[in-house]
Amino acid sequence: MLIICNGAFKSGSSWLHTILVELDIVKNLNLQKVPNKYTNDINSPTTIIESQLGNFLLIEDYSLNNYLTKAHFFNKTTLRRKYPEDVKFLFIERDMRDAITSHYFHMINQYRYKLSFAFYYFFIGRYKAFEIALFTYRCKKFRGEENFFHFSELISNFEETVRKIALSIGITEISDEEIKKIKEQTTLDKLREELKKGNISYYPTNKDDNWKLFREGKVGSWRKYFKARHVKDIDRIEQGRFSILSKIVYTLIFTLRRIIFKIE
Repeated sequence: MLIICNGAFKSGSSWLHTILVELDIVKNLNLQKVPNKYTNDINSPTTIIESQLGNFLLIEDYSLNNYLTKAHFFNKTTLRRKYPEDVKFLFIERDMRDAITSHYFHMINQYRYKLSFAFYYFFIGRYKAFEIALFTYRCKKFRGEENFFHFSELISNFEETVRKIALSIGITEISDEEIKKIKEQTTLDKLREELKKGNISYYPTNKDDNWKLFREGKVGSWRKYFKARHVKDIDRIEQGRFSILSKIVYTLIFTLRRIIFKIE
């Protein structure tokens, strides 16, 4: 089985991935290491980049062995392709306003830019919001909503959400004690601690304080930063109202950058 933990950037895919790793431990799924040739960063949990997914499915025996990758798979060709039953897509989504707030602090912590939120939102944030909306729309259109999990549900009802996650990969029985162990190992403090020790790697940076890239993980943090005009703009974007000029700017900022620098 190949488990693809897919989510828009800063929407909770790292948390979902760690939960699946802990599910492997408590249920003895015997996850195998994905060969390094399918990634562009051997220290990343993205063990299969999007351009290598086809090669992985062609070469590796995922019907016999279990594999896991964290991903931000976004291309239409990837999402609308028909996959065997042994390929499991799991998706996570988050309130877009919280995701944008998290991305704002990601920019500050990773690149050391001290930007005001208003400046960030006008030049970067609203285009990232469009990408998140497009990502979610494409994933639901081509893969359905059955295996979509919400960040807020993991916070408000962790136990029940983990049961649903387990069921989506064929685990029909999981005890309260096993879920408790998973919860203990996937708290934000635990993830920060493991990142400080170098036991896990979730972001492509070697900075000593990269643990700061795991922030609060709360629902509603956006209220401290969003003005009424930002909320109104986000609402329009979620409704699919984004001007042609804005889409061109998005293409220049995000799409061409990924093509030129081969970012996956």
